[in-house]
Amino acid sequence: MDVISVCVLGIFAVLGSVALKKYNGELAALMIISAIMLICFTALPALSQIFDSVNDLTATANINNNYISVLIKSLGICYITQISVDICKENGSGSIASQIEIVGKLIILLLAVPLYGELIEMIYNFLSAK
Repeated sequence: MDVISVCVLGIFAVLGSVALKKYNGELAALMIISAIMLICFTALPALSQIFDSVNDLTATANINNNYISVLIKSLGICYITQISVDICKENGSGSIASQIEIVGKLIILLLAVPLYGELIEMIYNFLSAK
């Protein structure tokens, strides 16, 4: 599915949701969530191509796979968190959206803790070598 199809799907989902919201707000929210899921599933083939390219680049540049793994996981957490926050805000649950944002940030921080340890170790080795 190309970007035009995704945009048209999104616009129709929004228009349908606005029309349904007058009669049944829950059904309108489900329509938006379904459209989001469908749009995300259309992006899956592109993700496999991106992962293959990143793997090729890291192999060529001789970069530790742990760094790339943390980066990709963090990006995934960012996207999932943002989609969830947007859904919550759209449905009037700003306080839940804020909590989801905080948890997403904490999980990313937790993922990066081993990298901080390696960075400190590298700095220590650099300073002690002099």
